[in-house]
Amino acid sequence: MRLPLINILFRHELKILSRNRVLLSLSALIIFILVSALWIGSSMLRKQEQTIIKISQSEKESLDSLKTRIKRIEAHQMVYPGFIWDDPTFAYNTARNEGPNYAVKKPFPLQVLSIGQSDVQPFYYKVYINKKQYLTYESEIENSFLQFIGNFDFAFVVIYLFPLLIIVFSYNVLSAEKEQGTWVLLKTSNQSIAQMMICRMGIRYLLFTSFFWLIVIPVLMITIGGDALFTVNWTWIMAEVSLYFAFWFALALLVNSFSMTSNVNAMVLIFIWLFTGIIIPNLLQIGLNKVYPIPSRIDMLTAERDAINAYFEKDGQDLTKEVFSSPKSMIRQASVVTPGMVYGYGVIVYKSQEIKDQATAVAEEKLYGQIRKQQEGIRQLQLLSPALMMQERLSALAGSHWYQFNQFSMDTDRFRKKTQEFYYPKMADENTYRTFSIADADAIPKFNAKDYHDFSWLKIWQSFLIYLGIIILLLVSGYRRLLEARK
Repeated sequence: MRLPLINILFRHELKILSRNRVLLSLSALIIFILVSALWIGSSMLRKQEQTIIKISQSEKESLDSLKTRIKRIEAHQMVYPGFIWDDPTFAYNTARNEGPNYAVKKPFPLQVLSIGQSDVQPFYYKVYINKKQYLTYESEIENSFLQFIGNFDFAFVVIYLFPLLIIVFSYNVLSAEKEQGTWVLLKTSNQSIAQMMICRMGIRYLLFTSFFWLIVIPVLMITIGGDALFTVNWTWIMAEVSLYFAFWFALALLVNSFSMTSNVNAMVLIFIWLFTGIIIPNLLQIGLNKVYPIPSRIDMLTAERDAINAYFEKDGQDLTKEVFSSPKSMIRQASVVTPGMVYGYGVIVYKSQEIKDQATAVAEEKLYGQIRKQQEGIRQLQLLSPALMMQERLSALAGSHWYQFNQFSMDTDRFRKKTQEFYYPKMADENTYRTFSIADADAIPKFNAKDYHDFSWLKIWQSFLIYLGIIILLLVSGYRRLLEARK
């Protein structure tokens, strides 16, 4: 098709869209929806960033307090005037009081686009030698990725609302010509109807997508700065979203090619949106939860308790008897708490925590093993729904996917192991259990916080090419049908 004709069609489309006020109303709606969604996403990002700042301040204040107290005790010949269980020169006391540090998952700036798991999965833990504690959520465990429709963020409006706007923008490209009586004129033209329809749909796609990015990019530069827009993640987000829009325009072209009325076109397209975006994901949610049921929090706690009780009924009793009967501990003879008793409790914690960690690992594997199977099921069945594909891609590229939070959780477990390796030799050795010094305070392990925005585990090229092939198939099918168009 020649360039002059494309220019004529472009001006023609602008006139049509302006005359029936679709362009104005749709533009206003797009601006309102996008600005609202990005504001909500940026608000949650700022909240997490403020929490992380408070965590950093809390860690600094705790370390300063610990070092001040140790200096005071050392200056008074290791005499502590307070309760012995608060004496920071005992490694066991420090390990459970001021010593624990935080593990933090820094939010990736593009998280404003997809809140994903970031509002239901922990983005920080306070790491003790015996546990990793999250201070906000203690609700029932479930795979929130399967709760497909969630926050009103950029990902939600792109996946679920913008297909409806595209339907409004494209459902009657051909049928309107028949209903307005201009179809006969088109038939008498020496230009191919198929080519003109393809060109008109392409013009509408370019108008819609270009306007979309003209709104999104400036808002993001204002809210999160421009650095995140020069990342590979952002390039892929633009490619995936543009491809998703192309899918719905190509589908609209195919539906238009059947020469049905505008009302029928709209109903068919809305049904496809409802089926692929709502029905299929919810059926998968029910099915995958049935096939791979996730154990409840009660089941996990019961499994941990049974394993711990089994330990204390055997080896734990012997250990307790050995430690508390030793002259060092003198628990039977002491009417007050002695340093030996603090040492004894440190040994008990050190020895018993190993079996507790093993029990916890078994219980958590039951949970995360089932979720991994659900995730794999989603990955294998995502071709059934472009909404599934987009949700997984956007959350991964924004750094808020379940997989990335799981990586953070595993890194936190490794950090807790490192913390244990630091404290255990100090608190479970008679020569070091009360020698915690300023140098030790400075050597307390700290977590290396990062944002976990890597998506190398995601086969993004594969799904992108598959959906590109689907779009080409839809376009070719619609084009072939339009070539055979009759009155």
